[in-house]
Amino acid sequence: MPAIPTPTQRRSEKNAARSIKPLPPAATAESNPRDSTILLVDDDPAVLEGLRRVLLAEGWDVIATGSGENALEFLQRHQPDLMITDLSMDEVTGWDLLFHEKFQRPNLPVFVITALPVATVGGADRFAHEFFQKPLDLDALIVAIRRYIGTPRQNARIDG
Repeated sequence: MPAIPTPTQRRSEKNAARSIKPLPPAATAESNPRDSTILLVDDDPAVLEGLRRVLLAEGWDVIATGSGENALEFLQRHQPDLMITDLSMDEVTGWDLLFHEKFQRPNLPVFVITALPVATVGGADRFAHEFFQKPLDLDALIVAIRRYIGTPRQNARIDG
């Protein structure tokens, strides 16, 4: 695999602010239980922040980035439970991320979100675990996420 330039080699000062913050060192579920982590990738800041807030409000841990380069760097060091990626991005695209993870971690659920019509996405709707067109149906997205990684523990209710 060709070497991928580091984000600092490509990013301007403006884009540097959007870099991924690393997760704390991995721990076993018994020693440090955590909710599922979602890697969210979209180069549209409004979509990225809006969707990040919705997912956080639902109780999932969210790592958000505006670049495919940052997502690849993150994926080299960490294992998210699910990835949601925009399809059309500069340099490293959602296609790149989708195929990278299909070969590296075929069991990682990858959701594709795009503003492109299905007829123009070249089959991404068949390769991704789930495919959503923008504007997103947030209820359908949340139902799909729960189907793949469950409901966060902090949202569980105990009646009685």
